[in-house]
Amino acid sequence: MFFGGINYSWISTLIKCPKIVNSESYQKKVISRCRVFTDMDKEFGKWNWILMQDGAPAHTSRSTKEYLSKKCSVLENWPPNSPDLNPIENLWGIMGKRISLEAPKTEKKLEAIVRRVWKNIEWGVIENLVSSMEKRLRLVVEHNGESINGHF
Repeated sequence: MFFGGINYSWISTLIKCPKIVNSESYQKKVISRCRVFTDMDKEFGKWNWILMQDGAPAHTSRSTKEYLSKKCSVLENWPPNSPDLNPIENLWGIMGKRISLEAPKTEKKLEAIVRRVWKNIEWGVIENLVSSMEKRLRLVVEHNGESINGHF
């Protein structure tokens, strides 16, 4: 498993996650290593950006919330069954298709391919995913909270 972050003009370092990700390992070995705080603060100013995560227990624990509350604003109350809203989840899907074409046979080969695919993601793909966020939110409202897969 890997951790990565994007915004319209930025892509994080790709971090290989420990085999077991709990609150402590997420804070110390994952999110603090990807430079999201320093890079986003430099780009937008401290507290002028919002971190969006999924509902993984390591992301939503009291300890992680406390840790993050000292670093940045965090988007809370994210719809639990709406990965189609999150631009990074869509990027993981695009990457998964590209990676599967190469059918890596070992964990080492898989990691190398994941890193190469991440490094070679086109900026247009990232820009489209991030800029389509408003449209996706509108679609969710129009579809009464149901899945919007296939609607954009």
